[in-house]
Amino acid sequence: MNKVFHSTIKINSAEKYFRKFLQIAPLSVAVWRAVEARYLSTVKLPHPILDIGCGFGEFALGFSDIVVDVGIDIAQKDIDIAKQCGKYKKVVLGDARKMPFKNETFSSIFSISTFEHIINPQKVIQETYRVLKGGGILVATIETEAVDRQTFYRGFLEKIGLQSASKFLLKKYNRLFHRNVIVNKNIWLRYLKNAGFSIERSEDIISPSVVKIYDFFMITAWLSQIPRPIIGKRIVYRPAFITNILTKIFLPFMDKKETNGTNLFIVARKPK
Repeated sequence: MNKVFHSTIKINSAEKYFRKFLQIAPLSVAVWRAVEARYLSTVKLPHPILDIGCGFGEFALGFSDIVVDVGIDIAQKDIDIAKQCGKYKKVVLGDARKMPFKNETFSSIFSISTFEHIINPQKVIQETYRVLKGGGILVATIETEAVDRQTFYRGFLEKIGLQSASKFLLKKYNRLFHRNVIVNKNIWLRYLKNAGFSIERSEDIISPSVVKIYDFFMITAWLSQIPRPIIGKRIVYRPAFITNILTKIFLPFMDKKETNGTNLFIVARKPK
């Protein structure tokens, strides 16, 4: 069994990130991303920086503490939008399993909830190691199989004896969101160590409460998704007073220290 390291580093408040994400993302996404952002904010990312799975730049916009040197994604529509968001010096269309970069190009790489969507993620991790400079760091958040034990709707279906409906919903959810590799956190740690990384921090984040909030309110996100097939991104509008109300209600769930999180927050270093 792989050892899991727990950091004593003080984690910043999620409030500023939650408020930013509420301006660009549905509530369900904003809750989840705010937790990831507050953890990422505790890590110094030396330039040049690579964002693996940058999408249309939504996380970079909400995080907004850094300008990323390069973003890479496999979706052309997302790359086209990311070019315009102002958070990347350069964006590249490409497969993270075979990145078009020279060896030891980047000092820092981060990837937010991306590895689990890629078939054969070991290749992504090996490529990440290759393009990192000696002494460089990888910071990643990764979904684990613990997420599926904490969802609201599937959990409810199982409690009332509708296990088959719960399994059907999980199958559709995985297909819709391209969740291809949902495994135990120790498997992810093994992939990283096998590639040569040294694990500096490994923490459980995204509490069961946050997962349930995300799952429960996901159904309300459909309005923001309507324009996405046309313009490539969501459209969200919230008056300031609504943002204030949502922050007062949901911030306590994002700001508490997770003790049994469902996602993995990893800081891994390539030896010099």
